Amino acid sequence: MVATFPKHVCSKDGRMSVIMANARRYRARRKKLKSQMLDELTEVLHYNRRYLALLLRASGRSVFTHHRTRVVADPRVSLVSRRGRKKTYTAELVPWLKTVWKLADGISSVHLAAFISANRTFIFRHQDLEDIPARLKQQILVISPATIDRLLGPVRDRDVLQQRYQRKPHAAWLRKTVPVQSYHDKPLDRFGYIEVDTVQHSGNTGRGQFCATLTATEVGTGWTELRTLPNRAQVWVTKALKRILTRLPFTPTELHSDNGGEFINRTLIRTARRRGLKQTRSRAYHKNDAPYVESKNGSLVRAYVGYRRYETRREFLILRQLAPLISLRHNLFMPTMKFQSPAPTAMPSDRRRRTIATPYHRLLESKRLSPAQRRRLRALRRSIDYFKLTRRIADLLHRLDRAYQSKYSPPPNP
Repeated sequence: MVATFPKHVCSKDGRMSVIMANARRYRARRKKLKSQMLDELTEVLHYNRRYLALLLRASGRSVFTHHRTRVVADPRVSLVSRRGRKKTYTAELVPWLKTVWKLADGISSVHLAAFISANRTFIFRHQDLEDIPARLKQQILVISPATIDRLLGPVRDRDVLQQRYQRKPHAAWLRKTVPVQSYHDKPLDRFGYIEVDTVQHSGNTGRGQFCATLTATEVGTGWTELRTLPNRAQVWVTKALKRILTRLPFTPTELHSDNGGEFINRTLIRTARRRGLKQTRSRAYHKNDAPYVESKNGSLVRAYVGYRRYETRREFLILRQLAPLISLRHNLFMPTMKFQSPAPTAMPSDRRRRTIATPYHRLLESKRLSPAQRRRLRALRRSIDYFKLTRRIADLLHRLDRAYQSKYSPPPNP
């Protein structure tokens, strides 16, 4: 062949048409003529010689299977995209899954799967999920954390949750009456073991008077109660702690705190003894001796109200309404992750077992509650509307933000 053909003159469909037109003639020719046809077609189509011979041998041939089915080879049809198992969770599920994710405050995939499982009885009553098809609803109910990560990955990249606020940098004889207990000395049976701490809403300076939040966490189930204080005086801490101990759905057994004067004082020590609570404290400068309440300070208090300075009466009244609602939302509806201690005979691969559940379900599964306590706990969850509770929290946070802004930019005089 004297003439030459550029590489990209023929489209793929055009090349396959040339192959289909020459396939029957190629199979009928002798070896010498087959070689001549391959030389010419290789120059025209720019295919590999062996691949071109394969296409010419197979194209247009009829094959009968053992089921008497006739199969005709056609190189113009590509089956590459149809290989493998078909996708179960497609792109049409992403908008509905994103709505559930936003409803749960953008929690991780592991927590989101547990959130859906724990609140499956009412979550689809939300106005944005009422029209979800039954097939997609069933997929959301059984979706795995890995699939959630795969589907929500692009969504998270486009809609990253921004940090609301900047991160914050960094009676001797009476203290001796409260024994020190490190994290490694905590009892194995921790049901009823409560860690308490205070969170200061002091902003950039600790001078003057400002509000504080008292956090009390039961380490076995993660049940957490929050109460707002006008300041960290022992009278307010003791009064708030009495309310918390009275409203707990279980019977507390031990109280653990840091070395702050709001906890190590005669009033609170006397209160703990009257209620039959063993009181212990952390080592100085060892926050890890109370890791559970420290984590709740971040995930329940700072995550909602940040590191601003709240000092006015208006801000205190809003915070006083907000704290118990945050406790209700997370205790009854939001799943938390815990690692269970391994058995002495456990295999190396089973050393740590992770569990995901709400504090509410952990309490019911603990078998430590009396029948009356179980009835009251179930009645409490039935009486709470998750959507109304979430809207109420959002409204209070908006009011708190306006109260904070009004301190620095008061409304102009008419």
